[in-house]
Amino acid sequence: MRHVNGTERGEPVYPTFGEAFLYDNCTAGTALPPGYNSTLLFTIPQVELVLLTAVYALIFVVGVVGNLLVGVVVAKVRRMRSPTNYLLLNLSVADLLVLLVCVPAAIQETWVVSPWLLGEFMCHFIPYMEFSTFHASTLTVIAIGVERYYAICLPLSCKHVLSGGFIVRVMCALWAAAFLTAVPVFFVTEFSYDRGDDGELAANCVMHIDTFGGRLYLTASNVVFYFAPLAILSGLYVVISRNLREPELHQSIRQGSVARLRLQARRQVTYMLLAVVVVFFLCLLPYRTILMVMMYATPESLFQVLGGPALWKLQAFCRVMVFINSTVNPVLYNLTSSKFRQAFRTAFCDGDGDSDRGTEAGFTTRNSSRRHPLNTTTGNSTARSTASTSNGSRRATHLQELSIYSRSRQYGKELTVTDSTV
Repeated sequence: MRHVNGTERGEPVYPTFGEAFLYDNCTAGTALPPGYNSTLLFTIPQVELVLLTAVYALIFVVGVVGNLLVGVVVAKVRRMRSPTNYLLLNLSVADLLVLLVCVPAAIQETWVVSPWLLGEFMCHFIPYMEFSTFHASTLTVIAIGVERYYAICLPLSCKHVLSGGFIVRVMCALWAAAFLTAVPVFFVTEFSYDRGDDGELAANCVMHIDTFGGRLYLTASNVVFYFAPLAILSGLYVVISRNLREPELHQSIRQGSVARLRLQARRQVTYMLLAVVVVFFLCLLPYRTILMVMMYATPESLFQVLGGPALWKLQAFCRVMVFINSTVNPVLYNLTSSKFRQAFRTAFCDGDGDSDRGTEAGFTTRNSSRRHPLNTTTGNSTARSTASTSNGSRRATHLQELSIYSRSRQYGKELTVTDSTV
């Protein structure tokens, strides 16, 4: 195993993170480029390398399995095929691509800093795919927030705008935009061969983030695909939260059990999606922040302030957080959504993924139970009187719910829009 200025049997020697430091979460900062300050080298204890590799492997297994299960649940359970769930499935696809493409490259870089072993094509392809999936994930999270806004605040428009076909077209447009906006990565990533101290040529894969073009693109990426979406989604979820807590709506459904249960289900879905958004931005915050710092700070200054090992640990922490972001969503669905847990059991335990059992079926069962035939056997006037009273009570309840439904439409909160999300 060959390492930069290292030995065949020694521990890897890592350069501080100059041009190639943390330009993304998976492309290697490889051999020392010409003019690189070779005094800024340090060693990492092998136990730390083993620990980091184990963390990467655990994240990889949990993330791949979890995101695949999301796809299986949405595909097998009919009631889970809703606009929000299609968007969550799209998010799982982006997360899968991050894990499958970037985690193996990160493990390789952990142990072999130089030479770059994956060839020229992968040198350009890995950062391109990473930025593409980052952008696709961000755009999908924005689409989820907009879908929730329509479903909660503009339910009448929701029926016409957020159809299945429309959501599919939106997802195609999201991926097209993500792939196009990542094209500049090809122009700031360089694959080259440099001669090492032993006279041998070593392959390098470097992204030049200290050039004008590199800084311009990465700054625009941070603003457009992180800080601006964070501000937009914060505003959307504030409006959604206010609408879910509107006093007039709660007063109108206070005595309607079905409407109240639907409101509770909608709240659960919205809060679960809010948790997904919060985790998404928190996990990417360290990476996005240190990326901006590295564009305008020199390796020497960071080495002097933190030291080489601390910089390496900072890089590892940012990568782990990015990978956790691609892993944690299926866990959140199970922890915060009873519908997803029930759909998971339906898909893998009940053996009938197309059944209509579950929360929505629960509403159907309760409604249909009111229509069960009554015992009207002759010879019992008391039973007939009881049945008549019961029928009258059910008619009154039905009229009351219709009145509640009518009032709720006045407030723009139609409660009958199906929320079959996780």
